[in-house]
Amino acid sequence: MASLPPAPSPSALPRRWLALDVIAFSFVGATILVVLLHLAEVPHAPLVVAGHVALLLAYGLLRWGAARRPALFIVYLFAFVLAIFQAMGLIIKHVRGGVEMDGALAVLDVHLFGSDPTRWMEPALNPWTTLVLEVCYSSYFFLPVLLAVVVLRQRRYADFLSYAATIVGCFFTTYVGYYLVPAYGPRAYIPYEAPLPFGPVARALYDAIDTLDYIKLNAFPSGHTAVSLVCLAILRREDRKLGWLGAPLVLGLILATLAHRYHYLVDVVAGALVALLWVPFGMRLVHRFDGRGRSGSEGAPGAVPGPPAATP
Repeated sequence: MASLPPAPSPSALPRRWLALDVIAFSFVGATILVVLLHLAEVPHAPLVVAGHVALLLAYGLLRWGAARRPALFIVYLFAFVLAIFQAMGLIIKHVRGGVEMDGALAVLDVHLFGSDPTRWMEPALNPWTTLVLEVCYSSYFFLPVLLAVVVLRQRRYADFLSYAATIVGCFFTTYVGYYLVPAYGPRAYIPYEAPLPFGPVARALYDAIDTLDYIKLNAFPSGHTAVSLVCLAILRREDRKLGWLGAPLVLGLILATLAHRYHYLVDVVAGALVALLWVPFGMRLVHRFDGRGRSGSEGAPGAVPGPPAATP
């Protein structure tokens, strides 16, 4: 039986409110409220609030005012998520009054797993294995870009916005975790006997990531684990070959979170649970909200977006 041909792709972004818009405005609005409730504690609070308002204004302008130029909004969306991440570095430690949960997480790791999981891979670490693991860890920054390219090369803007809602929702869920359980991670808390055996390239990557990490209190849950698993699940749905090729990269990334002392194992488990929250459950809710059902099985209630069906 022949598959249905793909629905025509629009040349502009949908103008109605979509799940991505609700997620973006809700999270930034909640962040503004948190800052307003802690004006005395957050340094330069009026500027922080003004900055978040500016982010929303630019979002609205590019999302709806320039809907026929989708590339502008898509590029801005990446900057939007990064800006919110960096801004939390101005907020979390002041809102939480210096609270940090590293001690509790380290104890929980040993209690649940019998020993310190961040030491399990130490016998296998050398300049070559640390390089491979650090490259895998760095791929976190490129997985969402790769997914965007795969979807947008077919100009499937509506599908992209639904996928973006799932990924951005995953990002923001981990951000909430940083507020609730602020922690620096084992590399800043546990007194290791020796430094990691980095070569020059791995050290440069490690230092660059550390410089970009302005928040610092972002160990729980592991955003690298959560977002990379969500991106991999969507990538595999879009292109199975790319999905299989990406799987070892994501596995290496998750191993690097422990071996390179970025995260406790409970952080990684929590990150995996966040990913499970968004794929498939969150994605199905996003698709229902966006109301983009197609004819046939792809348009059934609760169906998630996917690549256009091919005609045999």
